Amino acid sequence: MKKYIILILISILTLCSLNAQETEEENKATFATKIIHNSVAGFYPIFFGNFETNKNYDITFYTIFWTNPAFGNLQSGSDLLLETSVGLGFKFLNNSLYVNPSFGITSGKFSSNSTGTKIAEGVVPSLYINYQKGLLDFEGYIAYYKSIREDDDIITKDYLLNWMAPGINVNKRIVLGAFYESFGITRQEDADPLLVYQWLGGSVKLKFDKGIAFRISAGATLNTDAGTSDEFYKVSAFIPL
Repeated sequence: MKKYIILILISILTLCSLNAQETEEENKATFATKIIHNSVAGFYPIFFGNFETNKNYDITFYTIFWTNPAFGNLQSGSDLLLETSVGLGFKFLNNSLYVNPSFGITSGKFSSNSTGTKIAEGVVPSLYINYQKGLLDFEGYIAYYKSIREDDDIITKDYLLNWMAPGINVNKRIVLGAFYESFGITRQEDADPLLVYQWLGGSVKLKFDKGIAFRISAGATLNTDAGTSDEFYKVSAFIPL
């Protein structure tokens, strides 16, 4: 399985290199960060990269540095989950719709009871969608964390994360809308599937110059099998660099 993952990543990176050689005109390469804090996962930064091509798609990548000790070694805070992914970004409907499927790997001990870090412990296919036109502002994301490192003495788990934020542009600076997110264990060898949380609430997004965006969401926990709080909050800041 690891060989197939490496071949996929090499193929995508090779595709990026070939596209760069096909044109003498320099394509744009952009880099951004997104800083997030929520009431369950805590604080975690994300870095994004985008390489334009002379085709109808861009080469994208992201890396998430999960800092919650529960996602690694709870006592020492080591072996934390590291998520790295590459993908393709497609623009449709006169650039109002952006679709970005990605495929990545996770390292650490998030998907198992391993005593320490496992490189390429799991794979994480994901899909991000952004639609902005007229009054409508919509973002949505889904990711599946699949464990692939199986040993006789290791118990593995799989996870599903998804969220969406539909909103209305009040003006060019403010978006008001709703926010939904759920996260759960879809498979674990020693127990039944478990819903960590399911959230529903309101959201305010503020747009600044140079593509900077700030969102704050809060509301109620609709359901949980893990005893999480009855209420939630989530704050994020997207900052192009």
